[in-house]
Formats: sequence, C-alpha cells, structure tokens
Amino acid sequence: MLIDLHAHSSGISHCCRIPINEVIRTAKSHHIDGIVLTNHYQKAYIINGDDVSFAKKYLDEYRYAQTCAKEQGFRIFFGIEVTMEKHSGAHLLIYGVDESFVEKYPTMYDDTQESLYHSIKEHGGILVQAHPYRQNINKMLDPQFLDGVELSCHPLYDGTHLDELTSFAKQHDLFLTCGGDYHADTHRPHCGVYIPGEIENSKQLADYLAASTEIKLCVQEVGEMNWQDVTYCKR
Repeated sequence: MLIDLHAHSSGISHCCRIPINEVIRTAKSHHIDGIVLTNHYQKAYIINGDDVSFAKKYLDEYRYAQTCAKEQGFRIFFGIEVTMEKHSGAHLLIYGVDESFVEKYPTMYDDTQESLYHSIKEHGGILVQAHPYRQNINKMLDPQFLDGVELSCHPLYDGTHLDELTSFAKQHDLFLTCGGDYHADTHRPHCGVYIPGEIENSKQLADYLAASTEIKLCVQEVGEMNWQDVTYCKR
C-alpha cells in the first residue's frame, strides 16, 4: 500500500488550490492508496489570537476528509505540519498522535523543538523534519529531537536531496519518509512510503516507521516524470 505522507487541502492550507475531495481523486488517479493529511498549523492562520477556534477548524477539516475518503474508497491518516516560530519557521511533521493532541496543544507553533518532541512522545507519536535543505533555506534542526527526515518530491523545488538525507539519517539513526507536499500548484508527483495493508490509523503508521529497520519508498525526483523505488536501511 503506497501512502503519501505529506498532503494538504484548501480547507485549511491557504496555499493549496483544491479541496480535499479533489486531492483524493488526484491521488487515486496517480495510483496512490492513501495520504496523511498534514495541513499547515501555523501562527499566521490564527485570527485575533483565537487558537482554540482554529484548532477546532483544523480537526473539522480532517473529519470531513475522512468522510470524503470513505465515499471514494481511500485511506486518510491524521497528521500535522507545524511551522515553528522559534526555529526560523522550520516545518515539522507530526505523525501518530490523535486529534486530542491539537486540542491540548493549540499553540504548538510557539514551542521549542525539544518541548514539542517530548509532548509528542508522551502521546505516542513521532516527529519528522519536512523537506530539509530545500532551496538552502530549510536548515536541519537538532537530530536528537527528531525521529526522521523527509524526502520531498514537490516539483517546484530543487530536488529530494536523497543522497544527503540518506547519509544524514544513517549518521543519526533516523528513518526516511517521502511525500509530495501536494498543493495542486504543479503536477501530482507519484511518491510515498509502502506500508502493510493492515495499518489502519496514524498511530499504527508511526509505530511501523519507528520500528522498521528497512523502509521502502517511492521517489519521484524533481524535474523527472518517472519514479523509482528506494529501500532505506536504517542500520
């Protein structure tokens, strides 16, 4: 089962051009079996300081996405892409937590990486840095407070940085993930992580990634229309 671990919908992510039902149809047309809905969670989206209302809206969009996914026979997993105010706006991907995490930490964007990491661990989740090295402005954060790093296949940017991130991940005992960071502003990349079909929720997905010493990824390199399967051996 091929799951894209990084996707957005216009219901939350202002930069995404299409609603979730179209996101699903596009993924299916590219032979992707499911997505992790990792909408942006950032301070810039909060209106009049009302983070509680935004947290509710964020979760409502995910629940609506679940309904759309069931109608189309598709898999949707819960995730978060948080923009870290204290770390120059770096993007971190959260997997494995349930919806109560957003309710408990509605201002997670103001946390330090270390604080966020420990909160996620308390809730059984994992933390992955999104698209490091992209355009030389997404600097790598502290690896001791990460579980993984992402290969991003977004076609607008300068590459997945497969070799560099593979080396970094092995050096720091991290795993690799892969996602399209899809916003409907380019063609839809065919990419993701292959996971067993019996995985049914974000917690099981996170546990699988954390426990695996070997992860099979589907990678579509920027500027190319073909893709390749890559096996990453953590140890």
